[in-house]
Amino acid sequence: MNAHFNGRQGSRLTRQRGFSLLEILITLFLLTLWLLASAGVQSASLQFNKAAQFRTQAVYFATDIAERMQANKTGATAGNYAYDGAVVNPPTDCTTVACAPDEVAAFDLSEWSARVTATLPSATVSVTPDAIGNPVTYTIVVSWVDRRGDRAYSTAGSTESFSYTATKTVFDSSTL
Repeated sequence: MNAHFNGRQGSRLTRQRGFSLLEILITLFLLTLWLLASAGVQSASLQFNKAAQFRTQAVYFATDIAERMQANKTGATAGNYAYDGAVVNPPTDCTTVACAPDEVAAFDLSEWSARVTATLPSATVSVTPDAIGNPVTYTIVVSWVDRRGDRAYSTAGSTESFSYTATKTVFDSSTL
């Protein structure tokens, strides 16, 4: 009887060994899927983080030029901050020499546009006054291109354009 019992138990162990191997293979497959999905989520997170960084930079740059206008009210109300995105010749360095309000505006625009184009991909900027006078309201537009060729809905090499628009009203009380 003992020999008979050992024979049946041996056949059960043989069947269980095969079943355990199948369980391990399924577990490894599920673990692999989970790791691949986790890597995909991490990759998407990095892309969205970069896009958010670009938006934050655009807001910063629009605020920067608005503050420069506020610091140079005479130049701003005279319309000296109007800028269509064309290349600005490097003006006098107003950090080392005393400059007139129009020279300060040219210096600010030159330095600002160089920083924007160096930071944001394919950046374009414009600063447009509504009407020159006191007060004057400027519309500031910072645009950039984000490459999204890796998206399933886009074709290879396609891009998405983004822009941030702000307004700044400058009033110069010293000219009254």
